This record gives sequence, structure tokens and C-alpha cells, in this order.
Amino acid sequence: MGMGGGSYGTFKELQDGIGRQQTVVKTLNVTGEEIIEQSSTADATLLKEKLGSLNFRWQEICRQLTERRKRLEEEKNILSELQEGLNEFALWLEEADRVAGIPSEPGNEEQLKDSLEKVKFRVEELPLHKGILKRLNETGGTVLRSALLNPEEKHKLENRLKEVNHHWIKVSKDLPEKQKEIEDLLNNLTQFEQQLSQLALWVTPVKDQLELYNQVGQPAAFDIKETEAAVQDKQPNVEGILSRGRLLYKEKPATHPLKKKLEELTVNWTAINHLIQELKRKPASEVLTPGQTVTVVTQTTVTKETTISKLEMPSSLLLEVPALADFNKAWAELTDWLSLLDRVIKSQIVTVGDLDDINDMIIKQKATLQDLEQRRPQLDELITAAQNLKNKTTNQEARTIITDRIEKIQSQWDEVQGRLQNRRQQLHEMLKDSTQWLEAKQEAEQVLEQAKAKLESWKEISYTVDALKKQNTELKQFSKELRQWQINVDVANDMALKLLRDYSTDDTRKVQLVTDNINTTWDTINKRVSEREAALEAALRLLQQFYLDLEKFLAWLTEAETTANVLQDATRKERILEDAKGVRELMKQWQDLQTEIEAHTDIFHNLDENGQKILRSLEGSDDAALLQRRLDNMNFRWGELRKKSLNIR
Repeated sequence: MGMGGGSYGTFKELQDGIGRQQTVVKTLNVTGEEIIEQSSTADATLLKEKLGSLNFRWQEICRQLTERRKRLEEEKNILSELQEGLNEFALWLEEADRVAGIPSEPGNEEQLKDSLEKVKFRVEELPLHKGILKRLNETGGTVLRSALLNPEEKHKLENRLKEVNHHWIKVSKDLPEKQKEIEDLLNNLTQFEQQLSQLALWVTPVKDQLELYNQVGQPAAFDIKETEAAVQDKQPNVEGILSRGRLLYKEKPATHPLKKKLEELTVNWTAINHLIQELKRKPASEVLTPGQTVTVVTQTTVTKETTISKLEMPSSLLLEVPALADFNKAWAELTDWLSLLDRVIKSQIVTVGDLDDINDMIIKQKATLQDLEQRRPQLDELITAAQNLKNKTTNQEARTIITDRIEKIQSQWDEVQGRLQNRRQQLHEMLKDSTQWLEAKQEAEQVLEQAKAKLESWKEISYTVDALKKQNTELKQFSKELRQWQINVDVANDMALKLLRDYSTDDTRKVQLVTDNINTTWDTINKRVSEREAALEAALRLLQQFYLDLEKFLAWLTEAETTANVLQDATRKERILEDAKGVRELMKQWQDLQTEIEAHTDIFHNLDENGQKILRSLEGSDDAALLQRRLDNMNFRWGELRKKSLNIR
């Protein structure tokens, strides 16, 4: 975009004219000096004054032309910077548009997080670029009002500004929407992973327990129909997660961690349904009743310890003591059952803070403890059988093996029983602590809701003393309430920390998530209060300073108007322009006035801007009408002063 229009053409003509007239002025001065030397004193003095006046006016024209050239150069620079700024802004918009258009991959956490980081970076840049666009629009308006461009160039610039502004509206809308879209997808993915983990934690102990009962028989406390009903209740959740998982991870390799988890859940879920059908088909004779002795041959893979013990028993010893084989078989069955039961106990993880889940687990633990007690006769019979064997044989090796195995199984029994009892006690304590935490959480959430409602009720800051005092009083009262409510948040945090510390081996994610949300909300509320406090203080300072600054500016304005009037009157006097010394003095006074006006330009704009803020707060009152008249008067006088100053020049 080049520079055109009448302004530049006129300047070029003036510049060319100055070049041509420079020789004429020099010639006049040389000729004048020669004439002065040959003239009488009176004529020489008169001619000197005329030459001095001519030279001063010539210098003034040259100076004004130089200033005009400088202003044109400045305008050209402004135009150049505007074009450069528009180009840079357009490039930023294109890049921001590209980021907003990045396709989201719902199951790809890494891709979503990477995209979110890029989008958030651009969203954070929006306020900065909003300010840049505002300055570009202001500069564009200034350039369009100047005589720097011809009509065609003005039309192009107007279109460019419109295009950039329309693109900005689109981008500033698309970026926040994209951020929310990705955050929602990540939240959904996190929720999916949590649900998958919870279901995985749920199916494992259920499968292990069903396998145990399928192998060694069902205890009286166990009702297959209840388990079947619980599985049916979980069916929509499991099938929903598996269906969603297949869609999310169909393109992922089998080694992907979540795809492996989904595969494990599928296998376990299929196994649970199969085991339920197996147990339902078992004849009644295979179902234990209280006091029955279990002599079922299990298909459980024996533990390493059992296998080694069996291998360590020499065949010669079995030939010598045939009853030892039956003892060994019964011992192996009970040992394997205890080992499997121990694994089931260890895998039964609960969601801390979920009272229903904890209560369900307490009931399961009670049933498992009853199951263990129903096995007590089998242990007692094994101990009796061992004692009888030891009494009937004199083989020292056989007696040692029998003693060793009985000691081991008694120790194993005691460990499993102790773990069950400890776990039951821990669950009761967890239930109590979780109940207290839920109560504390509810109280904390209630005060958070009260605080958020208070924030939403805040009105825009008013620029009147009474309104500011009222808003400040309300804020102080709210801050006092926040300090009181801090206790509720602290109690909830303390209870949460206790749960996280004492029950870290169970699922504490719910507690952690709720605690993080409470603390994030609380921090945001306190930050908003601090910002409000700072804004009210700034508004009060502005209000107190505004009227002082307004009086000071109006006083200066009166002085400046007086000076301008004096200068204007002086320029109208006859022969003033023929008095070189007088003209130089006037020029100096005018330049001083101009410097003063320039120095007060920002002060004027600030007063006008702040005055408008105060006016909005005073809307409809007598004070508003009074202030409006004072501002209108200030604006009119300022405009007249600038106009008069330019006319004097």
C-alpha cells in the first residue's frame, strides 16, 4: 500500500517550490546587503528590518515544511507499522485457527493432553491479542482519517481491518470451545479409566471366591442367587465399559495398558458368568452344611510349598506308613484352600469414602469368617489324625514330617484368621472415619456454595464514595465469614488426609478427587476476594484523586486559555510580523504553550475516561448531571484551546 492523496502531492509541490525559491532568497539577501552598504543610515535600518522580517518568515516556512515532512514520515511509519502489525496479527489468527481445528482423538490421552496444552497456550494469549487488535483498530482509524491515503487505498485498508476483526471473532469463540471440548474428553477418559479400575477391582475377588467354592464346595452362608443378582446388577456397567473400550481402543496394539485391562476384564467377566452356571448345576450333596467335614478332592493347583512337601516325602516312607498318604492328601487340600482364601482376602479392595461399598465388604468378611469357622472341624480332624499317626509309628522321619506339617498349617490358619479379623476391624474403623469425612465434606461443600453464591451476587464496582464504602464493608464481612468457614475446609482436609494415610492400600481416588476439587474451589474464592479488595482500593483511590486532578487540570486550562488569548491578540496587531524580535518572542511563547498542551494530553484523556466511569455509577442522580456538565465543559474548552493554538501557529 503506497502513500497517495492530495496531502502528499501538495507537500511535494511546496518542497519543490522551496528549492526553487531558495536561490531567490539568497539573491535578495546578497543584493540587499550591497544596497545597505550604499544607503543612508535611515534607509539601511529600514532595509535591514525588512530583510530580517523576510528571513524570519522564510525560516518559519522552512521550519513548518520540515515539521510537515516529519509528520508525513511519522504517518508513513505508522502506516508501515500498521501493515506489519496486521500481517503479524493475521499470521497469529491463522495459527490459532489451525490449533482450534486440531482433531481430537477421544481415547488417546497423550494426544488430548498435547492438544490441550497448545489450545490453552493460545487461549491465554487471547487477552493480549484483544489489546493488540484494539490498538490496530485505533491506529487504522487514525490512518483512515488522515490525508495520507487515496480513496482506493483507504477502501483496501477498511476491508483488511474488517477481515481481521471477523477472523478474530471466530477464533476468540472457537478456542475456548475447543479447550472445553478437550477437557470434557479428558474428564470422560479419566472417568472411564476409574470405572474400568473399579470394575477390575470388583471382578477379581468375585471370580476368586467363585473359583474357590467351585473347587471345594459352597459354604452355608453363601447364596449363589445373591451373587448372581449382584453380577446382573453390574452387567450394564461392565458391558457399557467393554463396549466403550472397544470403540476407544480398537486401533491400539494389544500391549496398550488399558487395552490389556479391558481384555482382563472381559476374561474375568466371562469366567464369573461361567462359574455361576457351574455352581448352580452342582448337586446338593456337594454343598456344605454347618459342621460337615470337607473331603472334596480339589482341582486347585497346589502351592509351591505343598508341591515341594509332597516331593520331599520318600516313597519308602509311604510304603512303610500307608496312612501317611491320606494324611498328606487332606493336609494339601486344606493348605491350598487356606492359600486361595488368603489371596481372596488380599484382593478385596474397597472404595474409601463409599459407605455402601464398605458395608458390603464388612458383610462379605463376616461370611468369609463364618466359612473359615466351618472349616475348623477339618483342621481339628487333621490334628487328631496326625497325633494318631505319630502314636502308631516309630519312624522318626515320618513323625518329623507330620509335626512340621501340622505346625505349618496351624500357623497358616492363625495368619488367615488374624488377617480376616484385622481386616474386619479396619473396615469398621474405615466406616467410622469415612462417615465423619463425608459429614465434614458436606459441611465444607455447603460453605463453598454459600461463598460462590456471594461471589455471584457481587455488583460491578461503583465509583461513588457511599457505594464503595458499602461494597468495602460487605467485602470485609464476607472475608470474616471466609475465615470462619476456613475451619470447615480444614476439618474436611484433615479427615481426608487421615483416610489417605490410614487406608492407602485401598482405593482412595474418590477422597483425593473430592479433596482436590474442594481446595481448588476454595483457592479460587480467596483469589477472587483478594482481587475484589484490590479493585475496590484502586477505585477509592481513583475517586479521591479524580476530583483533585480535575480541579488542578481546570485551573491549568484557565491559565492556558489566558496565554492563548494573549498570543492570539498579539498576532492581530499591525506590523507585528514585520518586527523580527517580536515574532521570535511570540514563537517562543507559542512553542511553550504547545509543549504544555502536549504534556497535558494524557491527563485530559485519563480524566475523561475516569469521569465516564464515575458517571455510570452516578447515573440518574443530581451529582451525575453536575459532573456531566463539568466534563462537557472541560471537553469543549480543551477542544477550543487546541484549535486556537493551531490557529495561532
